[in-house]
Amino acid sequence: MKLAMPKLNFSGLMGKVKGLGPAVKSMLPGKLGGSKGGTATAAPEPDYDDIPEHLRPTFFQRKAHVLPVFAAYGLFLMTGIGIAAYLLIKGPAIEAEMEASIPRAEISEFQFVDERGEMGQDSGTATTAEPVDAPGEDTADASPSNAPIEAHSEPAIPDQMEQPTDTAMTQAASDADEPPLANDGPDPYAGNLAAYPDPGLIEDIASVGEVPTAGADGRVPWKVYARPSSSLETRPRIAIVVINLGLSVQATEAAIDLPGAVTLSFSPYAPNLKDWIAQARNAGHEVMVGLPMEPRDFPRSDAGLLSLMTGVEPAQNILNLQRVMSEGSGYIGLVNYQGSGFTANRAALEPVMEDLSKRGLVYFDTLDNATSIAPEVAQSVGMPHATADMMIDATQSRGSVLEHLTQLELLAKTQKTAIVSIKPFPMILQRVKRWSRELSGKGMVLTPLSGIITARLREG
Repeated sequence: MKLAMPKLNFSGLMGKVKGLGPAVKSMLPGKLGGSKGGTATAAPEPDYDDIPEHLRPTFFQRKAHVLPVFAAYGLFLMTGIGIAAYLLIKGPAIEAEMEASIPRAEISEFQFVDERGEMGQDSGTATTAEPVDAPGEDTADASPSNAPIEAHSEPAIPDQMEQPTDTAMTQAASDADEPPLANDGPDPYAGNLAAYPDPGLIEDIASVGEVPTAGADGRVPWKVYARPSSSLETRPRIAIVVINLGLSVQATEAAIDLPGAVTLSFSPYAPNLKDWIAQARNAGHEVMVGLPMEPRDFPRSDAGLLSLMTGVEPAQNILNLQRVMSEGSGYIGLVNYQGSGFTANRAALEPVMEDLSKRGLVYFDTLDNATSIAPEVAQSVGMPHATADMMIDATQSRGSVLEHLTQLELLAKTQKTAIVSIKPFPMILQRVKRWSRELSGKGMVLTPLSGIITARLREG
């Protein structure tokens, strides 16, 4: 069976191809398109007149290929404007924040003092750098625990409790050029203070140990264990209290070598505390014990495991107080160690002061904290107390120490009594020792702290 094949009209097809020739050439570049000069001829704008109106492409449809480009440029431009506006408004605050985050070193100039303790001319400047986060208060144990201690044991010694450094130990070396101190002879009360512990002034508390208490006969520890002082003395009296002893052997020995009328306060964290107290009393000194209390910047600064805290029940603070008191015997009272947070909290402070008052002890405030209400609370519960009129510490030069001691003399002449607390750095102890030997010639007398408290109580 034969199939009929359609006949192809080749002549007509070729004619149509030839008719498209000019249009195709116009779309080709350069010589291929037949244009002069080798440039392409732009395609004519399509004619949409033959297309029904409802089918004609809109303007955006016709320009759809360029819209993303304009959108990208617009987004880039708006982002730049936004960043510029933000930096213009927030720039100063951002700059201040970045500047505050930069680690800094505190630079200070050394003060040069001649051999006599007078301020000399600086022969250049020297600087020391300290970490920014160094504590405003002394920092104690790095990882303390304030939870109740189940059994009485040796307390941990705060690692960073302020102690004389090796540099401070060498500061007294230049004093060797000064004339040696005259020997005043043996102290009349050396080895002659009241025997301790007095059996009638002890309370034995289970799980804590022996703590001082007022006797049934009316005697109180602060009077029994005090160094005697004359009630007939009419000269201006000055009391010196050396604090934070027992942590440095050299500094503690230097403090014990001071005149016997100087009152010595020992840290409850001191190794061999009872031995130090015995040595001090045998040299004629009345003694006190430091009472660790919560600082304002706790936990950045910490007064150690025996610290009294504002965030615990009063019973726990009383227990820690008893543990501190059980660390030694023969002392007249307690001295604040840190405590800028605790001594500003009346609710936490009152139970402690009431307990100390009942036990017949005194409280001494070192003037470390200007916001302390401890003296006020002690007064309200009828507890004997005293506050330092000034403090001398390691931040002061030899010349500054002498200036403070001169101011102390003027204060004693004005108000009849004056009290200074000092930290146990060899240079300070050496200066104080030399200065104290000259008081008698100036018409003043060195008196133990208990003597000034007694005099003030007598005067009302």
